[in-house]
Order: sequence, then C-alpha cells, then structure tokens
Amino acid sequence: MTEKPSIRRAWLPIAACVGIGANGLRLRARVRALPVIGPAGRPVHPSHRFLLAEGVHLDEAQRRAASAYARREGLTVLDLVPSTMAAHELLDLARMVDPEQYRTQRLAPGRGAYHALLVDQEVLDRSGLALARPDRAELAAATTTLKLHAPAATGVAILPGLAAAPAQGGRAQGGTTQDDAPRSGKATPRNGRDRIAVQFAALPWDPALPFLPLVRDLAVGAGATAAPAWALGAALLSWLQPAVVGAGRIRVPAPELLRSPLTRRQPMARFLTSPLTAASAPRPGPPATDPAALAAKRHQYRADLATGVDRFLEAPSAACPWCGGTDLSLALTGSDSVQAKPGVFRYDRCGDCGHLFQNPRLTLEGLEFYYRDVYSGLGAALIEELFRRNTDIYLARARLDIPAPRRWLDVGGGFGHFCAAAREVWPGTSFDGLDIGESINLAGRRGWVDHVHQGRLPDLAAELSGRYDVVSMFHYLEHTRDPREELHAAARTLAPGGHLIIEVPNPQCPAGRWFGAYWPGWFVPQHQHLIPADNLVHALDEAGLKVLDVCFGGAHQGGDAPIALWGAWQRAAPSPALPWQEVANPAVARARRVLTGVAMGAAMPAAVAWDAASRRYMTGDRRSNAYRVLACLR
Repeated sequence: MTEKPSIRRAWLPIAACVGIGANGLRLRARVRALPVIGPAGRPVHPSHRFLLAEGVHLDEAQRRAASAYARREGLTVLDLVPSTMAAHELLDLARMVDPEQYRTQRLAPGRGAYHALLVDQEVLDRSGLALARPDRAELAAATTTLKLHAPAATGVAILPGLAAAPAQGGRAQGGTTQDDAPRSGKATPRNGRDRIAVQFAALPWDPALPFLPLVRDLAVGAGATAAPAWALGAALLSWLQPAVVGAGRIRVPAPELLRSPLTRRQPMARFLTSPLTAASAPRPGPPATDPAALAAKRHQYRADLATGVDRFLEAPSAACPWCGGTDLSLALTGSDSVQAKPGVFRYDRCGDCGHLFQNPRLTLEGLEFYYRDVYSGLGAALIEELFRRNTDIYLARARLDIPAPRRWLDVGGGFGHFCAAAREVWPGTSFDGLDIGESINLAGRRGWVDHVHQGRLPDLAAELSGRYDVVSMFHYLEHTRDPREELHAAARTLAPGGHLIIEVPNPQCPAGRWFGAYWPGWFVPQHQHLIPADNLVHALDEAGLKVLDVCFGGAHQGGDAPIALWGAWQRAAPSPALPWQEVANPAVARARRVLTGVAMGAAMPAAVAWDAASRRYMTGDRRSNAYRVLACLR
C-alpha cells in the first residue's frame, strides 16, 4: 500500500530536475538577448535624468554611455542592469523581462533590475513622479508608471561596470540623483531581504509568483526519501542556476553564489514565519488608499445612502425606448456584482422588437453613484490592469479590413488602451479619444491619444463634424442613455466614406441565461441597453450608414464563467473595507470573505475549463457574447 505513493513521490524531484534545467536555459536565453551598452564620448544629453537606488553610483563615463545609447535607440526610459548582481536579483530580472518582446508590447508592464533608471525629463514631468531618493521598491513602482508614459520607448540594457545596490538593514534611507555625490561607508551584503517588497511593488497583481520557487522546494523535499539522488540533483541544479542564467554577461560573485540557496529563500521564510506588523508587511495588489482619503469617501457614501437608493431611479417606462412598443416583460432582476453597491435593478424585454433595457433606468445622479470608484478612484488600478491584459483583443479590432485611416476617434476611450495598442497596426494614424471621465485626460498625458475630448459625443459632434476617417465604439453604446442619438452623432463626425466600428454585448448569447445577472454582458447596473444585432443594423441605416459586416464569433471574449464566479463572490461576501459597506462585525465579515474566497478559488479551475470547453459552441452561429458591426458613411 505504501509502495505506490512512494513511486509517485519519486517523480517529484525528477520533474523538478527537468523543470529547473529547462527553465534555466529559457532564462539564460533572455539574459543573452539583453543588449550591452558600449562606451561613448558625447556628454550626457541635457534632458536625461538618473534615478539611482541607495548605494548605486554612476561615474561620468557610465552616464555618457547610457545617455548615448538611449538617444541612439530612441528610448526615453532605460533600466540600467548591473553587470554584477546577487543571484536572486538576476533570476528575478530574467523571469520578469523578455527582451525580445518588452519594447514591442506597448501595454506590457514596466520591468527591470530596479537599481538605476535613465528617464527623459519630459516623460518624468508627464508621469508626475517626484522621486529624488527612491529605494528599490519605489523604483519598481516608478518603472511601471514610466512605461505607461513611454509604452514604445522603454528599454532594458546591461551597463558594464555598474554594481547592484547593496541590501539595507531596513527601508532604504534614500538614493542618488544625477547631481548627488556617491555615498561613503561600507555597504551591507546583498542578502535578499528586500526581495518581497520589490516583487510586490513590481508584480502587484501576481502576488503568488514570488512563492512559486517555494512550491518547487516543497515538491523536492516531499520526494527526497523516495528518490534521494534526483533530489540532490535538483538541489545542485537550483544552486548553480544563477551562474548558468548569467550567460557570461551578468556575473554573480562567488561568495554570493555560495550562499544563494539561503539568500534566495530567506525572504520567503521570513515572510511566512515572522510576525509582520501592518506597517512592514508587503501587501498584494496596488498600494492601499490613503486612510484620510478613504475616510472621506466613507463619509460621502454614508451621506449618499442615508435616504436609500430608490431616489437614483427614474419612474418606470410603459413603452420600449427603441420601438415604442408596450408589450414588455421581465427579462432580469439583478444587483451590482462588481462593487456590491446596494440596489436592485430590473431589465425588461420588448415583445415587439426584442430590445432589452433597464426599467426604471438610473438618473444622472444614480449613474454617477454607481460609476464612482469603478473606472477611477478605488477601482482605477484594477480596471486598468484588466484592460492592459486585452492586447490581443485590441489588435484584432484594429486589424479590420479598412483603408488606412488618417484620423481615428475612439469613443468611450477610457484610459486609451485600445489607441495605444492600435498604433502597432496603424503607426501613421492620429488616434483621438473621447470620454466623459477623467481617465481620458490621463490617456492624453501618457501620449496614448493624440487629442483628448472630454464630454458626451452628441454634445461635441458639431465641433468634430466630418473630421474622422474612423470612429470606434467598443462596448460603449450599451452604457449610453440614448443609443440612437449616439449613432447619429457618430455619423456626423465621420468624413465622407468614413467607417464606424461598433462592438456591443449580444443579448441573444446563451451565457446570459446560464449565468443570469452575473453574466458580464449585463454589467448591472451600468448597462442601460442591450441591442439585438438586427435592431442595430436598422438604426445604422436610419443614421445614414451602410452596414458592411456583422461579426459574431470573432468578437467573442472569453472569461464569462470565471467572471461570473468572481461576481458571485463579490455579492456573497463583499469586502468590509469598501466605503459603501456598513458592517456590524468586520472580523466576521472578513472571515466570511476569506472562506468564500477559498471556495471560489477551488471552483475557479472548473469555471476556466467550462469557459474553454464551451468556446467552440459559443462562437458558432449567433451565440457569441458580443458582436461587432462595421459600417460606412454613405
């Protein structure tokens, strides 16, 4: 009875050996692909600034070399990789940075070694960063921000002679800027104790990644008695991995390599065993909101909710807003499953034309309440991370068969992610963004859109009349109060022969029935209208546009089942820290959220598998969860 489990355990160190070897070669190839900065005689460009971690010093020759390289390569942000590093720093760099794709992936997060940064003053000004003396964790966060402001002009390169920052006994006491003198004093050994803080700053939405090596070590330990030779081999391969990965380009000093098995695991052990205080414990996700700002939000929400949420709804309508028909029936009753704000919302279906709409609909004040802290404020970081991961979708939208546009207006452009990605397809196109939210101004500061228009399209249509070759509305029309008005305004902004691209949820999608109010296409209560494809085609014809194509399967987006499961968790156990939640016993609420989250985590693989297995069925006929319409102005 014990022999079979022993055989199964023996495979653990064997698999670890294979995995460590293959991964080491993969990481070595990445280091080999890192460019090496050569010497230069030109003075440092006057617009270049250097952000240096505590203990890092650049001499004049190194500054000149870095500045000349950045100018030659067209870079405005450059992470300078030390040629001598600790083992854990080298491995972390190779895991996070793929040099072959880093610069071409415009929406990829900023990554690097986090010891020294060259930044153009113009980018630094647009980013709003003021980091005269950053520590490595702050440099990691700054690199992420700077990449957003220079999405195609951020690079990583090895600077010969640059030494890594020494680890500090606690939080770094400061850094150096271009005009600072090097600090004196003996540096403490690099022991990796700041690794967790740096990784949480660099990977705020992947908090489990720093612990994956620990999982590997546990697997090797579990099979050590069953296959001791393989377990020893796995340990030796892991020990020597940094020397292999360095590829002769980045050196790990011999003393560092000898103690690397301890220094690479010390921060994990410290994190798991030490009683961390609230001030020192690294937290997954983005930095916590300032307590004063959170208190102000709590006060505001308490005032908003004092008289209930019914006041946010208009009177119910007895007629369909699309065709005027009175044959209305209940299609759905649901609540906010994104933020778990209070309120119940009804959606009706018109028996005459099939249009689905919120009834009663939200007032303007209600829309402000339910949109607040979704795309800005508390929810901005999460929304932006979700948008950033949609690069393939953005590129597919941009690759439609249309003539090369000179000017493109993205309506409902948000942070500008589509425009930033679409430049890869249309590098000569001027992309403008329009949105009612503050996020579109941020898109302008980042340079993701060329011109910013803040407001409603119908209000700005006269000003923008005939200006654009392409107008896009990606998952925008369903949010509007009067979709027909938006279509007429879009037609007005198009130049003769210009194209309008619309993508909206498909109300005929079976997932809407499977997952009910948790289906992302409903997005209760933000979505005001779900428009059947035939209705939208007819409305476009009325607006003077000729429909060229209606695409269903190609517009399908995966993730319905996992998102629905996540939404159910939000409703069942909302975070007691949310400022609109009034919780009598926060400890009980937190425990309920954790336990429910564990159950959700256990069910998530099944949700992902269902999503993958059902994709072929979902993308057939008219069953996709979204559809895309391409039309042109007559």
